Amino acid sequence: MITSTKSITSAIIIKQKRNTMKNRRINRHQKRRSEIIPVEIKGLPDKVKIGYRDIKIKYVRPDWKKDEMTESYGEYHYRDGIIYIQHDLCGQERVNTTFHEIMHAAVYVAGLNQANGPLFKEDAEELVVNQLSNFMIGVFRDNPWVIDMLKDHLDEI
Repeated sequence: MITSTKSITSAIIIKQKRNTMKNRRINRHQKRRSEIIPVEIKGLPDKVKIGYRDIKIKYVRPDWKKDEMTESYGEYHYRDGIIYIQHDLCGQERVNTTFHEIMHAAVYVAGLNQANGPLFKEDAEELVVNQLSNFMIGVFRDNPWVIDMLKDHLDEI
């Protein structure tokens, strides 16, 4: 059977593309999302500055039909520069979730999750962010003087 070089080359290129697509690292922050509908909530912060980025904070309803935000209380979408938080969380969960997503944004802005970075693997990033945010919220809750000291003396540095 005689096969042209062009068709063999095309088959190799197609196979390489499939392998590249199969092995591409896609984490929960990169997945294509449908439109998330924000909920208007007064009195809660709507932005946070992290490094050089101004990150918006939007409060949203989980969409059970489309399975949007049903397995997490919050998400950070780095390309859009938006933190999404479920709108109806109790105070403690909202605080912890917001701080957790701010930590994800800090990891991204600092480049800690870039190739060869210490948090390149998604589970490493999630483990570190989850542990640090849970512990730090505990420190802030159990030692209110820490927040007061930071607010009162941060400009002195």
